[in-house]
Amino acid sequence: MIQPGMLAVVADFNAGEEWVPTSMTAYLAGGIFLQWLLGPLSDRRGRRPVMLAGVAFFIVSCLAILLVTTIEQFIAMRFLQGIGLCFIGAVGYATIQESFEEAVCIKITALMANVALIAPLLGPLAGAALIHVAPWQSMFVLFAALAAIAFYGLWKAMPETATLQGEAFSAANLWRDYRQVLGNRRFLCGALAIGFASLPLLAWIAQSPGDPDQRWSRCRRWIYGLLQIPVVRRADPR
Repeated sequence: MIQPGMLAVVADFNAGEEWVPTSMTAYLAGGIFLQWLLGPLSDRRGRRPVMLAGVAFFIVSCLAILLVTTIEQFIAMRFLQGIGLCFIGAVGYATIQESFEEAVCIKITALMANVALIAPLLGPLAGAALIHVAPWQSMFVLFAALAAIAFYGLWKAMPETATLQGEAFSAANLWRDYRQVLGNRRFLCGALAIGFASLPLLAWIAQSPGDPDQRWSRCRRWIYGLLQIPVVRRADPR
């Protein structure tokens, strides 16, 4: 959602346009930073406290970005915000799998998948609309407010579903868990396929706020058009 406002961000910090895609890169890098740890940690320390800590961390990082004074600090805060993604993937989905019957779980997971598909398309559109009526800082206030609502809902309704609570959290147990996961070829193929399928859309969102005439001055425009085919195809898989 912030990507359409990145031109305003770099202008405020007197930074170059090359920083525009770095915001999303930092956010996505944060999104993979702790996933390897949070799953096993929540198995043994509890899903609920880990998830609540993650949402609280995201709220603080959204508000902290209002205090930054340089583009480097802004990118660092984007990385910390991205860490909030880890909690959704590593803790949120596991909690759903453990909280509901299979049929209900499939419906909820499908709904979340649809939201995850639509969000990268509607987010930049909503961000572009908001940046015309409010400063870019307002987006992070909005993020923090929505996250606070989510925190309240989780605090009231999230059950504790961890099955290994009380088991020692150690490097040996962590290695045992990952040896089982890495030995599942079917899982690995599916995980890699999802990641590679998302690359064209995420790259397009990261690069799109810039000036295409400037960025593609050495490239024919029809080549630029061809590069949008995966994005359009992803948006309309029919």
